[in-house]
Amino acid sequence: MPKRELEQLLDELARELEQDDALAPEEMEALGELQTRIGHVLAAEQTPPKTDEQAVTEPLAEFIDRFESTHPTLTMTLGRIMDALNKLGI
Repeated sequence: MPKRELEQLLDELARELEQDDALAPEEMEALGELQTRIGHVLAAEQTPPKTDEQAVTEPLAEFIDRFESTHPTLTMTLGRIMDALNKLGI
């Protein structure tokens, strides 16, 4: 169930990024790269090494902090993605 939930949340994130024109291009690019990294973690058959986990969770936490006051819907989606990753042990 957590993998399916994460897949749905990544789809939701993609839709939000398509609709949000208030983000700077570099923020959009960084979020797109993060989305790709999360997809790779999701596709992995086993739990990724700690370095791969940190490459996902650290930037995700930074985005949550950065967008908390300016993009509440995006922040909520990112928080739900973080929760789903935690459920997967990442």
